[in-house]
Amino acid sequence: MTRKEAREYCFKLMFEYEVQKNSFEELMACFDEYAEKPGKQREYVERVVGTCLEKQAEIDETIETNSNGWKLGRLPKVTLSALRVAVCEILFMEDIPDGIAINEAVEIAKIYHDEKNGKFVNGILSSVLKAK
Repeated sequence: MTRKEAREYCFKLMFEYEVQKNSFEELMACFDEYAEKPGKQREYVERVVGTCLEKQAEIDETIETNSNGWKLGRLPKVTLSALRVAVCEILFMEDIPDGIAINEAVEIAKIYHDEKNGKFVNGILSSVLKAK
């Protein structure tokens, strides 16, 4: 499994969390069941998902502060999930380049929502990066 694929799993697990409110253990069990050959990327997924859940209040505040008046409840769950993973990486993962976190979140938003959503995600994450 590549890092890109692992990041997409993080997004999917955070989406599942947003819909189902599963615990960390349930999310990781889901990952273990469906991920093919995760190898060392399991540790990355565990770290990102765990940090997203642990720091959710701070991550959500950062998203809302940088979303130009959009309340979290108005954001599509796909968008919110992609943003949470990227903001987590930008704020708390020193070993992950900010540009990669942003580019991957934009691509995920385009794939799972649409082109306009990718631009929206890019705008929010660019603001987060400037404020960092």
